Amino acid sequence: MERRVRIDLAYDGTAYSGWQVQPGVKTVQGVVEEALGRMHGGRTVRVRGAGRTDSGAHARGQVADVWVATRIDDAGLLRALDHMLPGDIRPRRVLTVADAFHAQHDAKSKTYRYLVDTQPYGDPWRGRYALRFPLALDVKAVEAGLALLPGTRDWSGFTGAACTVDDRVRTLSEARVTALRPGLMAFVFTADGFLTHMVRNLVGTLLAVGRGTFGPERITEVLATSDRRRAGPAASASGLCLERVVYDESLGGASGDVLSSW
Repeated sequence: MERRVRIDLAYDGTAYSGWQVQPGVKTVQGVVEEALGRMHGGRTVRVRGAGRTDSGAHARGQVADVWVATRIDDAGLLRALDHMLPGDIRPRRVLTVADAFHAQHDAKSKTYRYLVDTQPYGDPWRGRYALRFPLALDVKAVEAGLALLPGTRDWSGFTGAACTVDDRVRTLSEARVTALRPGLMAFVFTADGFLTHMVRNLVGTLLAVGRGTFGPERITEVLATSDRRRAGPAASASGLCLERVVYDESLGGASGDVLSSW
C-alpha cells in the first residue's frame, strides 16, 4: 500500500556530517534513506526532514516524511526501523499522514536547545552534548541580551556564510536561558524557522555578552546592521539539539520533548 508517512526521530549527531545527504560523508538522512531503501528491495527512497541540523548537532524531535510502498502498518514500520537503524539514530513514531504533508514547509515552529556546561572541570557525561565553558558569566547581562531578540526580524547578522536563503526574515517567539542544575545551563529558542548556524551564532554572542566582551546593546547593533563581524563567534555544534517541531493538530501535532531531563 503506497502512502506518505511521518517519522519522528531522535539522534546523537556526533558521528554524522549533519542531517542532509552529502556525497562522500555519513549523514543522518543518508542512513535513514538506506534503511528504508532496504525495506523497498534496494529502491532509492528520498526522505524530507523538518530541519537541516549541523554536523555534530543532535535531535530529540526531528521530523521527516517519506513516500512508502508497503503493506506494513505504522507500528510495523516503527519496529522495522528500530531494528535496522543504528543505536545513535532512534525512531520515536511512525504516522500515516496526508499525501500533501511536508515536514519542513508545514512546520509552524521549531525549538532548539543549546546546553552549556559551566562546571570548572567539566562533566565527561555531558561532553558530547554540551559546550564546556568553565568561565564566570554575568547571567543578568545574558538575560538582557536575550530580551532584545524576540520579534520578526532580518537575521542576516546571525547567520553563517554558508546560508543561501534570500529571505532571512524569521519570527523568533522565545529566547531564554534556564539553569537545569548546578553547572548546566540551557539556551532555548523557538521560531517559525532558523537560518544556517543562527542558534550557534546567537549563543556565541550571548556568551560574549556574559563575559563582558561587549554589552547587550551589541545584539541590537548586529540586527540593525546585519554585520556578522560584530557578533560573537559561533558556539560549537555539539551543544545544539533540535528539540521540537510543531504542526497543526490536523497534521499530527508536535514532536520532541523540550528540556528533557539530564
